[in-house]
Amino acid sequence: MTAPRSAAPERSVVDRTLSILGAFDKDNRTLTLSDISRRSGLPVATVHRIVNKLHGWGALERCADGGYSIGLRLWETAVLAPRSSALAAAAQPHLVALHGQTSLATTLAIRDGGESICLSFVSNDADAVACYGGPGRRLPLHATAVGLVLLAHAGDLVQKEVCSGPLRPYTRHTITSGTLLKRCLAKVGREGHAVVHGALSEGRGGFAVPVRDGRGVVVAAVGVVGAVDVIRPARLAPQVRAVADAVSRCLRADRPRVAEVGA
Repeated sequence: MTAPRSAAPERSVVDRTLSILGAFDKDNRTLTLSDISRRSGLPVATVHRIVNKLHGWGALERCADGGYSIGLRLWETAVLAPRSSALAAAAQPHLVALHGQTSLATTLAIRDGGESICLSFVSNDADAVACYGGPGRRLPLHATAVGLVLLAHAGDLVQKEVCSGPLRPYTRHTITSGTLLKRCLAKVGREGHAVVHGALSEGRGGFAVPVRDGRGVVVAAVGVVGAVDVIRPARLAPQVRAVADAVSRCLRADRPRVAEVGA
């Protein structure tokens, strides 16, 4: 007699492997097998088998306490992504200089779906790093200045999806209305920059402008983050735009294959 099939389809090896890698994040950098099992929803035996393979290849590293963390081999593969490597390399010296000029945290981000991904974050403020994170940190588009710039230059379908919500309220200043967000994006498009005050974290604001490739397509956003009382567009705009222009010139010179933000 044939055993009845389970209602839920079995997850492929690829799906299970991605679930294991996806169990790690900025707040969970080191995990035990039990932790990975719980966070991935996979049996410990399955986790043990796949983790051993990942460890052997170098995607995961074994820590002294017996836990696992993301390995250098995975990082080496990730930095080959053209959207990140070319942009980050072009922007880094300019971000460092901007940080020195303004004493504010400086950042470069690109869009992936409904989130921004930080490619570089220059700051000596531990609180800013904890809130906005470093390279690889994902943040919602509606709650940061770089996110609003990226969303304002995204395609209509992306804007419609994000504005349809739900829009998470991080603080009392976060935009949670799709109608208000649409108006904000239109303003960003007209003015060529975005400003936020306390949208992601109380007391902190941001200012950002777009980075364009040789065809004029927005491929990233450059911004600064700091206390709301020092986020003054009239003072910051020339400095931040100078960095965006410098990065854009580097991109035109090197002609990297950078995907369009609006795609």
